[in-house]
Amino acid sequence: MVTEPARLKTLFLVPSLRRAGAQTQVVDLVNGLDSRRFEKHLFTFHTVLELLERIDREQVVFYNHPRSHKFDLGPVQEIARLIDHQGIDVIHCSLQFSLLLAWLARRMSRRKPPLVAAIHTTVNRSLKEALQDRLIYRHLLKRSAGVIFVCENQRNHWLKKHPALKRNSRVIYNGIDVARFDPDAWGSAGQRLRAALDIPGGAQVIACVAGFRPEKGHGQLIDAFAGLSGTPYLVFAGEGETRSAMELRIRESGLADRVRFLGVVEDVRPLLAMASISVLASTAVETFSIAMLESMAMGVPMVATNIGGMGEAILPGDTGFLVPPGDVEALRMAIADALSDTRRLHDMGRAARALVQARFTLEAMVEQTSEVLQAAAG
Repeated sequence: MVTEPARLKTLFLVPSLRRAGAQTQVVDLVNGLDSRRFEKHLFTFHTVLELLERIDREQVVFYNHPRSHKFDLGPVQEIARLIDHQGIDVIHCSLQFSLLLAWLARRMSRRKPPLVAAIHTTVNRSLKEALQDRLIYRHLLKRSAGVIFVCENQRNHWLKKHPALKRNSRVIYNGIDVARFDPDAWGSAGQRLRAALDIPGGAQVIACVAGFRPEKGHGQLIDAFAGLSGTPYLVFAGEGETRSAMELRIRESGLADRVRFLGVVEDVRPLLAMASISVLASTAVETFSIAMLESMAMGVPMVATNIGGMGEAILPGDTGFLVPPGDVEALRMAIADALSDTRRLHDMGRAARALVQARFTLEAMVEQTSEVLQAAAG
């Protein structure tokens, strides 16, 4: 009689279920792991649960224990309880703060499961974050059973600062379900959205899918858009702290008739289906964007700042265009160049989708992460 191996009891930690790249990646990862090989537990400690409906609740046990204040150790105590009560074998931590909480909980628990850290940042937003990496997180990362970086450039950036991470780190690219982003299936939805937004049928559309936060560079994109010739339209999908300021900037620039703000968009495929190009003007944090992969999978070329691993998917002149972060004039020229040749845009879109199909799939990300988790658990 053949006995099935015991499932690996895995606890996934992520601060929130905010609709953003790292959070989307971990939800897709947890859903995608084989439930015959993994018993999956997902724990969050913030109140934002925008992606909750995407979790496969039949296969994933979900916990939410928000912190009531900055120094609340309640989530740490709850994680420690889960480790012992559920017999957790390995902990996967998305983003550095999750790693800190897991390390504290592991010290409180009787069981001592190994930690695997998934890092989603390259350039920090502030001196405070840089100091935290140097004084706290590099020591925790060194002691982790595995460290996952989401692109080669990010790993190289971290290894220059902390060479000891070479021993326990590897690159696993973010991946998406390419079949969900089939441009041929979403053309009519794109046309309906275009009509609903009162955008003329022949007008070129620039899409920007990014939360309104300072590091996302919306101001630079608006300034670049203001300098474009012709009458393209700019459509923003996302919500956040800087949206009101950007709306004011648009009104003051006299561009309101050609700019649309959609707010939170649960499904970006209709927007991408009507877009000529997508733009990400980020100045920090961006590492290997899920929004970038979704756009490319829909056959929409990217114009983006050359930050993190953007250059590992956006191949200039082939799948998109890269510009220096914060350079408004370079961004304007790249957008103008992209929109100047519709035939070339079509060819670039096909090449972009083919690249995602070949290198950046959800299946590859899930299988490679499962290898790391199993190796960590020994």
